[in-house]
Amino acid sequence: MRRPIALLTALLAGLVLAGCGSGPSQVYSAAIVGDRSVPLDDVQQEIDWLLDNVPQAQQAQRQGKVDMFAREVVRGRVIHQLAQIAAKREGVTADRGEIDELIRGSGGVDEVSRSAGVEPSRVRDLASDQVVLQELARKYIGRLSVSLVGTVITGDEPGNSAKEQATALGRRIADDPERARAIARDAGHQLVDEKLDFAEALQNDPELATSAVFGSREGTVVVVQPSRQQAGWLVGLVDERRTTGQADAAEPQVNPEYLYFAGLRMLQPVAEDVGVRINPRYGLWDEAALSPAPNEDELTGRLLRSRTVNS
Repeated sequence: MRRPIALLTALLAGLVLAGCGSGPSQVYSAAIVGDRSVPLDDVQQEIDWLLDNVPQAQQAQRQGKVDMFAREVVRGRVIHQLAQIAAKREGVTADRGEIDELIRGSGGVDEVSRSAGVEPSRVRDLASDQVVLQELARKYIGRLSVSLVGTVITGDEPGNSAKEQATALGRRIADDPERARAIARDAGHQLVDEKLDFAEALQNDPELATSAVFGSREGTVVVVQPSRQQAGWLVGLVDERRTTGQADAAEPQVNPEYLYFAGLRMLQPVAEDVGVRINPRYGLWDEAALSPAPNEDELTGRLLRSRTVNS
């Protein structure tokens, strides 16, 4: 049985808030996804609707935190564009009847718009995206695996946080990926050298499964904090990424929320392919979180392209 759409979107919002050339003009766009524009006026219209109709947005306005809701509006529209591109590439469709059922089961358009924090005209897009992303995750269960080489940094040093240490080590590995194992060992940290299966991770370590590790291309060095419960920054070179296995005939029992986030993570290669630009008034694109971040200092992680990728 599927969970109500409001639950999934509310959970997603919580995670996100806790963080020149040809083509469309950035001046009139809140975001540009490939050659698709997210119009600035549309985003502002939705923000105005939230401020008029959603108590949480009104409270944020009183606290001077409307910018968080604005970034969430932009994030939702960027995800919609990426989901449409992914659906076309992967041959995934959102069944109209399933979308209707999802909206009805969540209380109808008005209830979803208030609880999920989107204007009514976007509710159907929201439901469609949820169906597409869950189907996208199912498509990769049993097929996707990655080999990761690196380490985990857990402790701060005087004047040098664990995040800063991890980023510096990630850059060293990206500069010399053939020596990833030696660099991790020489830094005095325990080596991580594992092959990770997407389906197994979804069942046993969902936060890792829905992190940038499984969305990154071969040759990418990920610097992320995969767990909210456990301290530690994972620094790892994606030594190999395979999608050649056979999809499981019987889908393993996976929490629908994690299935949604797993599908969301499968948008990461699409975003890398087409490019995502955010209007500076909303911050910048956080590749690791697949959402806008307020500024460079608040990026949730780094995806560093090694010279293997760049060559």
